[in-house]
Amino acid sequence: MNSARQETESAPQGADTFHFNTQVKVRLPETDAMGIVFHGNYFTYLEVGRVDYLLNLDLAEGIRPIREFENVVVAAHLDFKSPARLHDLLSIDVCTREIGKSSFTFGFRIRHKNENRIVALGYTTHCAIDEDFKPIEVPQNFRATISRYEGWKDCS
Repeated sequence: MNSARQETESAPQGADTFHFNTQVKVRLPETDAMGIVFHGNYFTYLEVGRVDYLLNLDLAEGIRPIREFENVVVAAHLDFKSPARLHDLLSIDVCTREIGKSSFTFGFRIRHKNENRIVALGYTTHCAIDEDFKPIEVPQNFRATISRYEGWKDCS
């Protein structure tokens, strides 16, 4: 994946800049015996944020989060900063960090809505694939739409 970084469109280096936000309310089955969100459920929140982000950009269609091509998650990472509990309203900030030749990375920040405290920070990296699960180039329309939304200079 390092070689893909040489051919990427991306945000300026440094902290993520978030232009998109969605929300989730913590439900009982998402909490553990201590009453806090079980760590594995945060990845569901990332997926909610990612799909809402793509829907906002009109890149999704029906049950497909991205209408132009299939993709698989190849990396997922979260750093936990503070707990979330039952009935907390969480704000999920989403951005695209970069788009490589066949991969793209979303950045996430989960905040407690009422207290504006960071709950978790993370990212997921996805690979565009064909029907045989082989990597393909990320389509130009996807690149252009993301680039315009994120305010990147050029994606050609």
